[in-house]
Amino acid sequence: MSDHLQHLDLAVDRVLMQIKPGQSLFVTPQEPAAGSPYLREQWIPVELFPGRITVEIPARRVYAPGQILSVMAPVGSPIPIRSGIQRLLLIVEGVYPTPLMLLARQLMSGGVAVTLVLGGQATEYPLELLSPEIEILRSDTGWKWPEQMDTLNWADQVLVLAAANRQMEVYRHLYDVLRQLRPHDLPDHLVSGLFYPRLACGAGACQACEVPSNKDTLLACSDGPAIDLKKVQF
Repeated sequence: MSDHLQHLDLAVDRVLMQIKPGQSLFVTPQEPAAGSPYLREQWIPVELFPGRITVEIPARRVYAPGQILSVMAPVGSPIPIRSGIQRLLLIVEGVYPTPLMLLARQLMSGGVAVTLVLGGQATEYPLELLSPEIEILRSDTGWKWPEQMDTLNWADQVLVLAAANRQMEVYRHLYDVLRQLRPHDLPDHLVSGLFYPRLACGAGACQACEVPSNKDTLLACSDGPAIDLKKVQF
């Protein structure tokens, strides 16, 4: 696909075909080779076909045709989508937009308009992997993009994904902007951030992936990856 990405087609059991955007696979080789990661890896589906799931992973990992994998799935909860949504804004800063691609494809097939804002490393994502129907905008180093306020007002729902080292900073900034822009119109799930920490158990038992919250305990591996930013303690 590119120097940094590859697509793998996985033959899977029928039950895994029910996986939803936001949910992922927790994977390790059935017979790990020397140098294989000790922990399972979180793989993100980008397309679903009958009996087959396509995932997008770093190109540095090498897998052979027919290789058998041990898979825990699904990990996480589906990304909550507001009822009657017509316009979706996706904002990606410093990472590839892989976790949002399946959602974008499915919503666009239902007539939802999707705008994708790319910043930092996200601008290096191969555009040929994106549907031509997605409107693409690019943000600058100050995290501004053309007609920023208009696009934030236009959206029925906003999803943001940022690199782990800037995650809370980016999410808080966006949440503060939306609170000022829509002081009386900030319903549940209007703006959610996606959290992808390195998972240990993937089942919520170790609580190592806890997301700071205002009230209840929130775990990226079970409540996430998409967390309503109204619930996050910044």
